[in-house]
Amino acid sequence: MRNGIYHRLAMTAPEETAVGALEGRRVLVTGGSGFIGSHLVRRLLREEATVFAMTSSVSSVLPVRLAEVAGDVTIVEANVTDRSSMEHVARQVQPEIVFNLAAFTHVGKSFQRVDENIQTNIQGTVNLLQALEGAYRRFVYVGTSEIYGDVPVPFREDGPVNPVSPYAVAKYAGERFCRMFQRAYGWPITCIRPFNAYGPWQTPDRVIPEMILCALRKAPIAMTEGLQTREFNFVEDLADGLVRAATASADGEVINLGCGREISMRDLAVLVLELMGNPVEARFGAIPHRPTEIWRMYADANKARELLGWAPRHTLEEGLRATIDWYRSELEGASKFLRVTT
Repeated sequence: MRNGIYHRLAMTAPEETAVGALEGRRVLVTGGSGFIGSHLVRRLLREEATVFAMTSSVSSVLPVRLAEVAGDVTIVEANVTDRSSMEHVARQVQPEIVFNLAAFTHVGKSFQRVDENIQTNIQGTVNLLQALEGAYRRFVYVGTSEIYGDVPVPFREDGPVNPVSPYAVAKYAGERFCRMFQRAYGWPITCIRPFNAYGPWQTPDRVIPEMILCALRKAPIAMTEGLQTREFNFVEDLADGLVRAATASADGEVINLGCGREISMRDLAVLVLELMGNPVEARFGAIPHRPTEIWRMYADANKARELLGWAPRHTLEEGLRATIDWYRSELEGASKFLRVTT
């Protein structure tokens, strides 16, 4: 099917508002040089927060994603897997708001890097929580929609979960530790489950950048049959939702962050190519599905609307056009980001 409703109808949403409660607040963003993290850092700067962007010392893209705002943030080099390092960060930064985005995030590669998932996504989360000991106004744990696995759609926060990859299992374990500490000690923690993100600065090994860059380079796009469905959210919309989660009355809550509209991967590829003038073709069926493929994935988004006053402000077409334009500009300008990440 061609999911016309998804990409032709604008989604009504609240206007982006200045969350005045963050003005002047000391905010720590772990994974601050990552894809979503770097967009969140920019959004927090617009809220006039005092931002500390934490990144592992092995990060190679920090100067690129945060280069434009490097003078406005404090870069903290530390790794969540090192407990003593987290204790040092807690003492030095003394954050009032914490966004935990430090994670191993690649689903496919997680099967070959199970240990890294456990160390970063589970132990790293515990290290950070214990180092801070609840001495903050709000801790926002950024989980993933992959936690749900192959349960019936739409995915509801109070419904079943069945994580089917090392990444998903580890992120769910991190979330459970957050909920356990919140209930045991009353620490102010909110758990967010963002659904698939896309937009500028995403690494080229993810599905939408890969499609766009193949088309720009006139290379055919090798895909599965593309029958599985996903929902996609423009990264700036997700950053807005995270900011709202830091200021809403949502202690102990688990909240989906997604538009709640699915599209098949086949239809996504067709749409991307249409927006680009069909420079190449998608070769459906050229690669196999993952052994643990999730066939349908989209959110029940009601809780985010009710508790956060949040809904996406960009349609899929709008977000894709902005993303295509960004990658075209990067490619034409001999992008340092693309040299580092490809």
